[in-house]
Amino acid sequence: MQSSLKQQIKHLFLKELKMELKNKYAILSLVLLLVVSIFIIYTIQKVAENNVWHSLFYVVLIFGVVQNIGRSFLMENKGSLLYYRFLVDAKAVIIAKILYQFVVNLFFLLVLFILMNFWLPQTIPNLLEYLITGLLFTLCNAAVFTFNSSLALGAKNSSLVALILSFPLLLPSLLVSLKSANKAISSLSGLVFYQDWLVLVLLLAIQCLLAVVLFKYVWED
Repeated sequence: MQSSLKQQIKHLFLKELKMELKNKYAILSLVLLLVVSIFIIYTIQKVAENNVWHSLFYVVLIFGVVQNIGRSFLMENKGSLLYYRFLVDAKAVIIAKILYQFVVNLFFLLVLFILMNFWLPQTIPNLLEYLITGLLFTLCNAAVFTFNSSLALGAKNSSLVALILSFPLLLPSLLVSLKSANKAISSLSGLVFYQDWLVLVLLLAIQCLLAVVLFKYVWED
């Protein structure tokens, strides 16, 4: 008898986390990628103004998020997915994958921010707002890339297919995030962020809802 949806999500999420911890080289390679990228930027730039720092931050962030596409369904083989089909609900699989990708992207965001401030320290007038915007952006990325990687599973050059499918869905959240982040690095007072955050939350909710609803049909195929 199948367990409840909540228990299934919990078990699948913990399974993903344990597999990640066992393959420590994957986490270390992610950190190494960040260190090398930011060190190269520091070697060339030395000192960066807020606007330049902000641009470099989002370039590295998007590059790292794209590198994480393969951490969801593209790492699974068809045999294990077929095995899961007889044990768990399709909703549990996609929700657990999205939650796990949330954790990976959050880790990436925090490490990136720490390293960027270590080599290129900045004084961001609205630091908390800047981080919240970045967090919402990475959450949107996680939902979009996780579902689209399931669509691209089995296709040739799966990572490229997932990226192409994700770009139109990623663009709205990217534009809103850049708008909000630009306000966060501004020295002007009285800036309003909740409208941009509300848009990002709505985009995230729509993306998650579509992923949960549509994944059922992908799962059956």
